[in-house]
Formats: sequence, C-alpha cells, structure tokens
Amino acid sequence: MKHAILIVGLALVLGATVLLAGDAVAPVTPETSALVSFAKAINVGSPLLYPSSLAAGDLNHSGIPGLAVVSVNNSVPLVYALGKGDGRFGAWRQDRNVGYAPGFVLLADVDGDGNLDAITTDILAGDLNVTFGDGEGHLYGGKRLLVGGVQSTYIVAVADVNGDGVSDIVGTTNSGIFVILGKGSRRFAKAVTFGSGGQSPYGIAVGDLNHDGIPDLIVANYGTEQNGDYGNVAVLLGKGNGSFDPPVRYPIGKYEDPFWLALGDFNGNLGVAVTTQNSNAVHVLLGRGDGTLSPPRSFPAGLDPFDVVSADFNGDGIPDLAVTNYSNPKPCHVSVMLGNGDGTFQPPVQFRVGVSPAQLVVADFNHDGKPDIATINGGDSTISILLNATPFPTPSHAHRGRGFGL
Repeated sequence: MKHAILIVGLALVLGATVLLAGDAVAPVTPETSALVSFAKAINVGSPLLYPSSLAAGDLNHSGIPGLAVVSVNNSVPLVYALGKGDGRFGAWRQDRNVGYAPGFVLLADVDGDGNLDAITTDILAGDLNVTFGDGEGHLYGGKRLLVGGVQSTYIVAVADVNGDGVSDIVGTTNSGIFVILGKGSRRFAKAVTFGSGGQSPYGIAVGDLNHDGIPDLIVANYGTEQNGDYGNVAVLLGKGNGSFDPPVRYPIGKYEDPFWLALGDFNGNLGVAVTTQNSNAVHVLLGRGDGTLSPPRSFPAGLDPFDVVSADFNGDGIPDLAVTNYSNPKPCHVSVMLGNGDGTFQPPVQFRVGVSPAQLVVADFNHDGKPDIATINGGDSTISILLNATPFPTPSHAHRGRGFGL
C-alpha cells in the first residue's frame, strides 16, 4: 500500500529519535488561539518502531481511553496500554494475534459482549485478525478472518449493516470493498467482496446519508492517475440486508488522489471531509440528506494534510475538522479547522506534535468531557497527545467517522 510504505520509508531515511515511555515530559502549557486551545503536546516513544496505526478506546470500563498501536514491520505484535487519565499511559502489553504487516488497528465491540476488541488489517495478506477484550484491560485469543481474492486489507469500520443487532465488519482492500457479517457468539460469515467505484480504495466510513435508518458506505478511491483516473469519493447506499447499491462517484479534482475521509454533520446533513495526496486542503462534500453529495469545496489545511477527523473541539455544538500535516523537517503540526455551521471552515490553527504525524484519533484522554487528539509520528517513532484546553461554554458531543467516537 503506497502510503503505508511511504511512512515507513521516510522514517528509515530520516532516522528515529525514540523516546521511552518513562522519559521526562515537558511541562504542559497551553497553545492558544482565540477560539480553540490545546496544551503543549505530550510526546512519548512509540512502543513499536515506525508505528503505522493507532486506536483509542476504553478497554477496562474505567471511563479513560487507552491506546492500541501496530506497525507494518514484520513479526511485531499489537501493543496496547491503559490510560492514566492525564494524557499518559501505563505499561504496554502485547498480543501477537496480528498478520504479517498490520497497517491499521481499530478498537470496537465486534462480539456484542460490551467489551472492546481489536481488529487489525494486513497490507501483505488478504485477511483480518480479531483479538477479543475481556473488559478488564486485556486482549486475548482471536480469530483470523479471510478475505478471498485480495492481496491486502487496509481500513475497517464496524456497524450493523444488515439490521440483525449483531456487529459486522466492512473494509477496503487493494481491489475493492469487503463485508463480513457477524453471526453472534464470535462467529462470522464468509467475506463478500465487491467494487468500490474506483481504483485503489483506502479510507472508508459508515453513516446514514439518506435518513432511512440503514447504514451506507463512503469510500475514498485513490485512483491511478492513468487516463485521467484521479480518484473519487464513492457512496454505496445500504439495502438493509448487508448488501449495497452500486457506487455513485464524486470526483474531487485533477491530480487530487483521495485518501483518508471522515464524516460529519457539517450543515444539518451528514457530509464527507476528505484529504488528498496533492493539495494543502481538505475537500468537503456536503450531504443533501437524500444520499447524494454536493460538489467538493476546498479549505486550507496546512502543509501536506494526511489523516482527517471530525469532532466539536471548541464546544459550540458545530463539528470541526483536524488533520495531521505530514511534513518534515520539523516543526510538524496538527491543524484544527473550526466549523461555521454552514459547511464552511475557518483557517487552520496549528499545534505542534512529533515528526511527520500520520494517523490521528480523537478521545477524552483526561476525562474532562473535551475531545483530545493523539497522533502517531512516523519521522521519530513517537506518539503525541494534545489535551484540549479550550474553555467550553457547554458540554459537547464529538462527531467521529470510521465507526467510533469519544
């Protein structure tokens, strides 16, 4: 997979200054704008060299999220740690129920027992690995789920796509989309694969775009740039039985190459924000409420925006955006773009993190009711935690894509 390989390759070229989890951390001081503020990043060494993905979730029902981390380096485990409630984490634990090169990890309850499980994909094989949580902070056992006829699995989301009350798994591969229906009691149906509406799909999210109560799929197709194939965002409306309508394609622009995406209620309907390979912008396609999207509008997002999430970062009830600026040399940033409530966004406010931040996740790491941010940084093999220091007028509810929230 092009971008996962790029992250690791750049890290190898640049070298890594690995900090250990017990190293001293700089004092926490706010980095402030008029409307949104985060404390100075807490930077700690990643438990894995050149991490490829991280996930956040409450593994022990303490109300405090922990982290899980994987790396595409061969023969490395899934590692995870419980949160301490101050933006720091306890001892890292290992689980080796992963594939050859896990490129993505998601924490979600896939077996319906109320405990978070870990799902990892594999960029070198057509399978997933699911490790089950015991609700007390441990992951154990697991299943390997095959996705036949593909070479790589990339991003996954969890939702009940056939309305039977059991969680299902959807995701992207090197050649399309797969759906694995849950059957209960930790049993899963055989994976079903189908086209994504383009070439080289990567980002995927699940949401109800047409208000019919049935989950729909939204996919970022990177494209090939051959014969004008610059990729698209595709919408596949759900039928309610685990199958989907044919994809409807929405081009982003020439040489854009869509990659990551997030969903948000940007103007009263669920819409899509997407990052691309070749512009310093986030492209927003507003939802019309009937399953269709408006043409994309572009908003500045700092240098080399990579991953994107949506949450209400300043407590005004309006979804905002945050992106990692995958740039080097230092300084490197997360850019936060406050939403105006009409589908437009303010100029980015930047907060420093580690070198070449890639994926980011949103969770309330210090249990104060505000969405915080964590990033993995491929340039120095660190994890950065940005604690939200914005004075909230009222409690806020975060909006997340990729199937999970605060």
